[in-house]
Amino acid sequence: MAKNDFDLDFDFEKEYGFDPKAILDSEYTDDDLDLSQFDDAALGIDLEQVSADEFEDFDLDSLDQEEAPDVTAVVPEEKAESAYEADFEAEADDLDLDDLDLDGLGFDDEEDDEEDLYPDDADLTADMDFTRRANFFGMDTGVLPQQPEATAYEEPVYEEPVYEEPAADAPSYEEPAYDDQAQEEYDVADPIPEDEDEEPVRRRRERPRKERKPVQPIKLTMPPFLTKLVKLYFPTQQEIRERAESTEGRRRRRPSKQQIFKEYYLPTIIAGLSVVLILSFVIGALSNAIDNAQLKRQQEKDKAQQESIAAEKLQSEGAELLKKAEELAKGYDYDKAIGLIDSYTGELSQEMTMKKSEYINARNSLVEHQDPTLIPNLSFHVLVADMNRAIADDENGGSFNRNFVSTSEFEKILNQLYLNNYVLVDFDSFVGSNSVDGTTSVYMEDSIWLPEGKKPVMLTETLVNYFEYMIDGNKDGVADAGGAGFASRLVVDANGDIKAEYVDASGATQVGNYDLVPILEDFIAQHPDFSYRGARATLAVCGYEGIFGYRIQSETIAKKGNDYYNEQVVGATKVVEALKNKGYNLACYSFQNKDYSNISAAQVNEDLQKWKSQISPVIGEIDTIVFARGTDIGDYTGGKFDVLYDNGFRFMIKSGDTPYTEVNTSYIRQTRLMVTGENMVSKASMFTDTGLFDPNAVLDLATRGNVPVG
Repeated sequence: MAKNDFDLDFDFEKEYGFDPKAILDSEYTDDDLDLSQFDDAALGIDLEQVSADEFEDFDLDSLDQEEAPDVTAVVPEEKAESAYEADFEAEADDLDLDDLDLDGLGFDDEEDDEEDLYPDDADLTADMDFTRRANFFGMDTGVLPQQPEATAYEEPVYEEPVYEEPAADAPSYEEPAYDDQAQEEYDVADPIPEDEDEEPVRRRRERPRKERKPVQPIKLTMPPFLTKLVKLYFPTQQEIRERAESTEGRRRRRPSKQQIFKEYYLPTIIAGLSVVLILSFVIGALSNAIDNAQLKRQQEKDKAQQESIAAEKLQSEGAELLKKAEELAKGYDYDKAIGLIDSYTGELSQEMTMKKSEYINARNSLVEHQDPTLIPNLSFHVLVADMNRAIADDENGGSFNRNFVSTSEFEKILNQLYLNNYVLVDFDSFVGSNSVDGTTSVYMEDSIWLPEGKKPVMLTETLVNYFEYMIDGNKDGVADAGGAGFASRLVVDANGDIKAEYVDASGATQVGNYDLVPILEDFIAQHPDFSYRGARATLAVCGYEGIFGYRIQSETIAKKGNDYYNEQVVGATKVVEALKNKGYNLACYSFQNKDYSNISAAQVNEDLQKWKSQISPVIGEIDTIVFARGTDIGDYTGGKFDVLYDNGFRFMIKSGDTPYTEVNTSYIRQTRLMVTGENMVSKASMFTDTGLFDPNAVLDLATRGNVPVG
């Protein structure tokens, strides 16, 4: 018969009242069973009509190997006596069961019987696949969470298979015996006889069941969210086996959509999410590695850039330092120049090394000037910018010609001094001091070191007030074209340089070299070796008309108000700071331009108190006084000296014809040589004998005409 003729839905219990479960669960033996109703005669089976081809058409794959009885396993207990049975037995001896293709009959030695639990439905195999999938991903199915209890199956009624009526001449078969383990075994020792021309009936051979080794659990730590999902959807191996045993022999219900999703799609989703997370982790790690590499490269780049900037800064500092050292060296201050180079934090360049060696050699060649008492001090009044306007003044023209020097004549004097190897010095160049109690100083002579042939000289300018009678023609307190050709005040320009403001004959205001300070600054800039260690001139001012052209005396408030006064104070303060920064020594020329030799000590003190109250707040505390009108106090031990000393003056300069300097422990006094038009004409030897300059080469007689004498 064909394989499709075998009906698995035959119901023995319904047709015959036969309950195989009740029998299998009982203690019945073969002797207790009455199988006579199933003999060949009763069933009408004739085995001689069953051909081998019909057995080959029988598809064992459609039967449950555990549930359906196998007719090929039924062999007679006693030897068949028919010719058919004898031929079948003879043929069976020649049958090589080793060549029997069991795989073709649906048997697999390697597969576990768990795969045959559900013959009609492949879904249970999918359940088994979950375990294999879990093992594939490294999960421990032995420690997986328990699957929720499945819906209970109804106990199906055992259905007896339906057989076709065999042919009448078919050989009879006896019912096979069952062993205690309720497993079917197939006996191939007594083969069924068959005709010579027919193929032998293929039989199952008895094969020992292989025992599968238990799967050792693999401990795997999973992320929390995967652990939760596994607990919900993955049963343990033991649960799967128990479920398979409980449902053996039963037909499994068709799974619901929810079960299909859980069993088929959810693992894929979880695996996909795992892959995504792994990729995210890998990408994140790669991104972090790239970021770290970029950060490291950026740090290295920044470090190199910082090192480059630091190197450039060091190089710039070195260049600036070398420039300052050169300026110091030009002023004969080789010790400071060498110390400046040594203070460089970087590596000395070849140029620095050469300059340092040069400065050491130059310092060793200097000559000590040991007698400061012979240092001349050339003294000038404020300079005349335009001598024509000065001598043309109806009221003071003669006085201007006799007592003043023009800007052009001063420039000539500077040139002659330089050519005659004179070097500008100041009191700090040759007077040293030590503090006794923090306030009192003890003075002493200090040596001046100059190249051989060089000589020291000092410069002083007095009356640097720019009085109104010199600059204001209409007496309104503002410089104008009616002035006598003098500068009106000192100013600090946009470059920080000190210049003189001047109103020319046309009434235009000019800013430039119209007085001693800006002229001297330009000269030193052109001849830095003219200034010894940065020395500058001494500037002496009165106080009754302010200082440096700014009206800071108290009466200005009454005349022009506080706003104007405050503006004047701001301007004067700016000039004072610039002068001090340049190295100028500021001095008092008395407040009222008075001759101290003809007044009492009390009057001297009264005059100095006005200076203290009106000028000192702007000019600051000073220690130098230049006596006005070419006078002196005479006795340096009397009351006037005490007044001067008590007011803080330690350097006192008087007028004279011969250079003289005296350094005492408590004060210094000096004689200045007045450079005027009259002295250059009548006392030329005062300048020529010492080799300072030649007045005849300096005086502008073409402009002056006859210089008044007397």
